[in-house]
Amino acid sequence: MKHPVTTPADAHALRVLLVDDDSFVLELMADMLRSMGVPSIQVAQCGIEGLAAYQKSVPPPNVIICDLCMPRLGGMDFLSELAKERCQAAIAIISGHNRTPPNDPNWQLAKYDGSVLHLAEKMARLQGLKVRGTFEKPITRETMAEIVQRVCSPAALAVP
Repeated sequence: MKHPVTTPADAHALRVLLVDDDSFVLELMADMLRSMGVPSIQVAQCGIEGLAAYQKSVPPPNVIICDLCMPRLGGMDFLSELAKERCQAAIAIISGHNRTPPNDPNWQLAKYDGSVLHLAEKMARLQGLKVRGTFEKPITRETMAEIVQRVCSPAALAVP
């Protein structure tokens, strides 16, 4: 028996930027967030679009959910660019390739032998980003509720 998913009352204060190259995953995550009462959701299908959306947003997103394996500007590079921007948003990193790299020899971490999510989190934190957690795909409603719980701390919501 599944327990009902509860989300914090502060979910209405979230301004979320979703960055993932899979349009179905973007739509699914956005629908889940809307059903949890999150009013402001932007989507981007690659790091380049995500960075542009972040830079144009006034006020900026206070939550960014980012995939690692994307074309053009991958998740690791996207996170590095956010660090250069002095991003203060709470960040959740997601990937379907935590221990099994995609069939793409151009992906930076294709030969890394370990938890890609753990490595990405460490690298992002070293650059000053506020990573609130890492999550393996597929993202379920329960996982999304956990992400929202983690980012609804007073520190995450204090971003202008």
